[in-house]
Amino acid sequence: MRSMFLRQRRYPLLLAVAALCACGGGEPPAQNVERRVSITVATAAERPVQVIEESIGYIDTLTSPMVAAEVAGRLVEVAVEVGQAVEAGDVLARVEAVDYQNELRSTGAETARLEALLENQRRVVARYRSLGKDRFVSETALDEAESQLKALTEQLSTARARRDIAARGVHKTVLLAPVNGVIQQRLVSKGTYVNNGQALFQIATRAMLRVHLPLPETVLGRLRPGLTVHLTTPTAPGQQVTSTVTELRPMVSSATRAGEAIVELPNPGDWAPGASVTGRLVMEERNSVVVPAISIILRPAGTVAYVVDGDKVRQAKVEVGERLGDELEIRSGLSAGQRVAADGAAYLADGAAVTVREEGR
Repeated sequence: MRSMFLRQRRYPLLLAVAALCACGGGEPPAQNVERRVSITVATAAERPVQVIEESIGYIDTLTSPMVAAEVAGRLVEVAVEVGQAVEAGDVLARVEAVDYQNELRSTGAETARLEALLENQRRVVARYRSLGKDRFVSETALDEAESQLKALTEQLSTARARRDIAARGVHKTVLLAPVNGVIQQRLVSKGTYVNNGQALFQIATRAMLRVHLPLPETVLGRLRPGLTVHLTTPTAPGQQVTSTVTELRPMVSSATRAGEAIVELPNPGDWAPGASVTGRLVMEERNSVVVPAISIILRPAGTVAYVVDGDKVRQAKVEVGERLGDELEIRSGLSAGQRVAADGAAYLADGAAVTVREEGR
C-alpha cells in the first residue's frame, strides 16, 4: 500500500516534467502585434469664412398712412374690411352729402346773382364815366357807383370761395384710398358720426418694407449700418434676399435686453407685413482654415485634431472659431494642406498607429 501511495504522488510530478520537456522542443511564443486604428483623412483647407449672427424678427411696412375724414358728417357707407387689398382711388367710405349739396346749391345761386349784379354795375360805372367827361354826372354819383362796384366784387369773391368750399365738401364726402395697399385698421363703422380730421383707416403698403431684427446687447457694439444681411421668411419659402442694415436702434429694452437692426428694402415679391423673418447678419468676413467637425475632439489637454504623419498621428491643440454646417473654422493650431484624421478621430491618442481607408469603406 505504501509503495502504491508513493507512485501516485510521483505521477503528477512526472507529468509536469514531461510537459516542460515537450515545450522546450516546440516554437517560441508569438510576440504582441501593434494595434492600428482605421480612419479616414481630410485635408485642412483655407477659404473665406463669414461670421454670422442670426436673429428672428418681423416684417413691417415702411409706409402705413392713416386715412382721415376730410369733412364732418355721418358715414352712410363703409366699403372695406380689415385685410382687404385696395388700390389708389378705391372708395373706402362715404359721408352723408345732403348738407354739402344743399350748401353748394345755395352758394351757387348766390354766386350767380352776384355775378349778374356785378356785370350790371360795371355797365353803370362805364356809363357814368362816359357821362362824367361832359359833366352830365356828378363826381359824387360816379364815386358811389364805383364804391358799389368794389363792394359787389368783394361779395362775389366771398361767394365764390364759399361755393368752392361747398363743392370740395361734396367731393370729400367720398373717402378714397391714397395708395395701393392692404387695410390694416378700420376704426369706424357705418352710421358713425365723424369729425373733420378724425382717423378712419390705416393702409399698409407692401411696396417698401421695414424689417426689425432684435439682437442681444453683447452684439450691439459690433453692429454698424451697411452690414450685409441675408433674409428669409416663411411667406416666401425658398427665397433668400440679400440686403444691408439701414439703421440701428441700440437702446436696450429692459424686458428683452436687446437692441434692433433695421433693414429697409423694396418688397421682393409677396412678402407680407407682420410675418416673421430670419436675418443672418454678416458681422465679419475673413480667410480661415476649415476642417470637418468630426476631426475636432475634446480631450483633457483641450480641443485637439490629429495630424496624420505616415502611418501614425500626432495630437495638435487647436482654437476653434465659427461652426460652418458640417465644418469648423480653425483659428490656430493647423495650417492649410495638413492632413487630419476625420472618421475615427475620436478613438485616437497622440502617436497612435493608423490605417487610412477610403471614404465609404
